[in-house]
Amino acid sequence: MSNPRSLIAMGAFSMAGNTPLVVQPMVVGAMVDLLGLTERQAGIVASVELAGLTLGILAMIPVMSSAPRTALALFAVAAITGANLLTCFVSSFTWLLPTRFLSGIGAAAAFCLYLNLASSDEQPEHVFAIVNAIAITYSGILTLLAPYLLHAGGLPGLLLTLCLMTLLALLTIPWVIRYGPQSSRPTSLSGFTSLPSRVMLLLAMMLLLYAGHGAIWAYQERIGVAAGLEEHAVGKWLGLSMLIWGVGGSLLARFMSMSIGRMWPQVISLGASCLAVLLLVYGSTPAAFAISCGLIAFSWFYGLPYQMGLLAARDPKGRAALAGVMMSTGGMALGPAIAALLLVGRAHWPIGVFAGICYLLALAIAVPSARSPAPLAAIPSA
Repeated sequence: MSNPRSLIAMGAFSMAGNTPLVVQPMVVGAMVDLLGLTERQAGIVASVELAGLTLGILAMIPVMSSAPRTALALFAVAAITGANLLTCFVSSFTWLLPTRFLSGIGAAAAFCLYLNLASSDEQPEHVFAIVNAIAITYSGILTLLAPYLLHAGGLPGLLLTLCLMTLLALLTIPWVIRYGPQSSRPTSLSGFTSLPSRVMLLLAMMLLLYAGHGAIWAYQERIGVAAGLEEHAVGKWLGLSMLIWGVGGSLLARFMSMSIGRMWPQVISLGASCLAVLLLVYGSTPAAFAISCGLIAFSWFYGLPYQMGLLAARDPKGRAALAGVMMSTGGMALGPAIAALLLVGRAHWPIGVFAGICYLLALAIAVPSARSPAPLAAIPSA
């Protein structure tokens, strides 16, 4: 198991890497209510930030094992804090696009540093489990606080908080350098082209699944407001859903492991996603919104280890799992962009239809693969 200091360092840079996602619904709402953007424009800005994350990871994969960790850490912190500070002084759609793209690039560097540290550990499964729990808890707490930060200081108040959390990661740089050898795992892009067709289908499943997640996540705050909730109530339900249902789903997956096989977890998680979408977009009441938030968080973090497990089982070399990370971030970038194009005035039902279709297609791909007699490894820790 990692030294406690290296775990703190990984947790800090995992939190920085999750910056584009952690309070995205509240940021989208703030861009509409406080900056005067349309909901479509705000969704496109969110998509561009996540595109920066995806493209940044893609660009850094070939060098993440050999690049100096100090350089990666400093670049990540500088890019994220610089982007957030610049965003405090701009309000137009045109200028928000490059500043948020830069934030995504910085988050990619932080995420790659965390992956490099975790992969070099003797027990990476345990590390991923611990750091994943840290990231979910951080997201839940910050989402709970976000409405109060927005009320007190507007969008700059929230962005400056993200800056502070990212700057704290600088304190862990000595531990990043000292603990753990550099990962020697191959990170060449060329290996992805030789993945078998079954794996390529599973990668398509991850892209579809996270396009659905991304579409809903970006507009979840707007949907709650449309259902008659105040922003503080929306933040409360989003935060509690992450802390209770998200962490609970992750722990349930780890506890149950393979006791019900691989197929039923796909049915449960993706079925819960479909039900959540129906409640979220068609429920139109505060109670329906609260229940749907819990179901979305549960399905997301309960299903993730099983979905990554399918990839790991099909490709023990780890190429598919790394490609799966890229597909998930790519889907999270694609989802808000498509959702923005599907908006009809202030009606959000087309987003729900799109997400539901994504979930059903993902289920259609996942179930046959999960039922296949091919050798299956134990699932990665939630």
